[in-house]
Order: sequence, then C-alpha cells, then structure tokens
Amino acid sequence: MFDLERIRKISILTVAKDFGFSLSRSGGGRCRLPDHEDSNPSFSVRVATNRFVCFSCGRRGSVIDLAKIMEGIDFIEACRWLEARYLGGPSKPTRNVPKPTRSLARRSTQDGEGVAIKTRADVEVFGWMLERSPLLPDGAQYLASRAFSPETLAHFRVGQIGDGRDLLHAATARWGRDRLVACGLVKETRRADELVFPSRYLLFPFLVGDKVAYLQARRPDGGQARRWLCPSHLPPPLFNADTLTTAGTTITLCEGVTDVLSAFELGKDAVGLLGASSRLDGQTVPLFRGRNLAVLGDADKAGRSFAHRMSALFAPHGLTIIRKRLPSGCNDLNDYLLATRKTAHELA
Repeated sequence: MFDLERIRKISILTVAKDFGFSLSRSGGGRCRLPDHEDSNPSFSVRVATNRFVCFSCGRRGSVIDLAKIMEGIDFIEACRWLEARYLGGPSKPTRNVPKPTRSLARRSTQDGEGVAIKTRADVEVFGWMLERSPLLPDGAQYLASRAFSPETLAHFRVGQIGDGRDLLHAATARWGRDRLVACGLVKETRRADELVFPSRYLLFPFLVGDKVAYLQARRPDGGQARRWLCPSHLPPPLFNADTLTTAGTTITLCEGVTDVLSAFELGKDAVGLLGASSRLDGQTVPLFRGRNLAVLGDADKAGRSFAHRMSALFAPHGLTIIRKRLPSGCNDLNDYLLATRKTAHELA
C-alpha cells in the first residue's frame, strides 16, 4: 500500500509549480484549478501546513487533494501518482512536467476508457431535488429559533433533505449517475457513491426566476463541523440575485445566505456572497448601477476585510458605497434580528 505520511509531506509548493501555478515567494498567485478563470490572484500555498487554498472558488486541501483535482482522479490514484513522481514509487518518476487536466471528475465506461465529466449547474436536477425535499419539522423549528418566519421560508423556498440514501437512489434512477456527478451532487468514495448533502440538512435554493440555479445545504442545528455544504467543484453564484431586478434604490450586500434571510425579515432588500472571501464577477457589478449599496459584513476581521474589498470593487464603477456596522454584541445580521425580536417581545 502507500506510505501516507511520506506522501502528505511531499512539498505542495513543488507540486503546484509542476502543475503550472506561477507563485510568489510567499506562495500566492492566480488559481489554475479546473473551471476557475482567476483574474485576481486568489490562490495560496501554505508551506507551514503543506496545504493550499483558493479564496475565490473556495477549494482547499492537502497535496493529495491538489493532485486529485488537477488530474481528475480519486484518492488512491492520486497517492499512486504522487508516489511515482516524487518518491520513486512503483513506476519511475518522470522528469517531464506533469500536464494538468481540466476535468473535475472521471469515471470508466464499460470498455474501460476514461471519460472526463465537467461540473456545471443543472437547473432541472436542482429543481427536482428541491421539490422532493420539503422542510421537515426539526428544520422548521431550528429556523424559527433563528427568528425566520414561515412567510420568509416560503419566499425563499427553503427545503430539507430527508433520507439521503433514498433521495440518491431516486435521483440516480431519474437522471443517471453521470448527470448527478456532472452537477456536483454526487461524490465518489472508496465505499460507494454518496449525496454531497447529508440526511436532514437544510436546503437553500439560489433562484433565478422560477429556476433553481444552485443549491446550498446547512446543518439544522448550531454545530460548526460541516456547517455549510455546496455541490462539489461548483463555485456558488450570488444569492437572491433576482432582487436586483425588482428591489428599490438601496441594496444590502451580505456575506451569506442566512444574513440575506435576516435582512428580508427586517424589510431590507439584500443579496449575499457565500463567505467573506467570495467575489463578484464583472457581469454582476453593472446590475448595481443606479442604486445605493450598503455593505454589511460580520463583526470580525474577515467581515471588515469583506466590506473593504467590496468598497474597492464597486468604487471604479462610480457606485455609492455605504459601510454599515452592527450594534455592539451582534456578530452578524441574524444576531441583530434575534436582538430586535427579543426587544419587541419584552416591550409587548
């Protein structure tokens, strides 16, 4: 088998450069991961931990994960690939620079020939999955504890995964395995295929008109481990983008999904980016023209960085940027919503 400890210690900086990443002395540079056209340097290799992260597309991991993504192979194949090239494994290491593949997933056909599968959004599959994932009592109870009303949950069409195995079987029968892999809903493991969203996870659709353009899942409790999950290798778009076509003159730009729902509860038009490290593309920025833009990040270092970056992004387009701050004691907009509900209840 493999010496995983030795493999994990292979210099990720060396491997990344062999894959064609042009990195500075500090390990930063443009991302070359499949399906990510990085116009601003967002990729970073951390020598101290021997790991990588892209602050734009959100992918991160070890040297094994980097080989898996760039070569479009599974864990075992990635270990074999690294061992052969950098540790003098079963096959002799080559002096040629490894050529990165642009595929995100790979499986075998009946004749054993590899077929590359490109990950892309699939509105039909996403919509079908949401229809079969109605909000369950435990999920509704958790969301109510966060001060979200039934009207808000209905407006955003929040759902919840039931039995993940049953849903996977039904989805495979309806759409076929390749199509589920191609839209990032199925991940391959050493045991069997799995749905990327576990049973009982809440489901938040990204709606464009009546279509479900993307799905994000969240734990139905306050736990932090695997709190938010997205389709594999599929960067998230802007959440609640439709409000840009119907909203008033002021738009609040938030860091995530639940902040947008909180803003809606507070009577504010809002859109959300998933995490303080997310970005807006050049096609989306013009949709904000003619509006006042209020940027509201979390009350932490990452939130302040988010507000600063958004200001820098919109300023060249002549847009008015208003930085909003949360009241003392509130870390995010949902904290503020809860505080206002508590005050209203105490005054009633």
